[in-house]
Amino acid sequence: MRKAVVFVLVAVSASAGYSLRTAVAQDTQQKATPATQGRWHGVIARWDKEKSVLDVQKGNAVRKVYYDSSTQWTEGTKTIDMSQVKEGSEVNCVGTYDKNSGLHATRIDLKPR
Repeated sequence: MRKAVVFVLVAVSASAGYSLRTAVAQDTQQKATPATQGRWHGVIARWDKEKSVLDVQKGNAVRKVYYDSSTQWTEGTKTIDMSQVKEGSEVNCVGTYDKNSGLHATRIDLKPR
């Protein structure tokens, strides 16, 4: 009878340890996953300057593009001021996607008309 109790305790301990190790490994893997690099090309449909977000439309799809003070604004090879970009402008946005499919832009390139 004692051997059976000891066997059950060892089995339960081993199972709990394995489960904990698997959970920790999955958590570590999720934290180590780098942000997905991406780009989005389209026309600026809406611009909320207070929230620093553009709604860029490509066909019927609209994607939110977030920018901040480190975002580079360009037209071809030259750097431009953000004020030169307007709603209705065609842009190519480069950055990283977040889990909600929003693009955090590192560069927004204005396409010449």
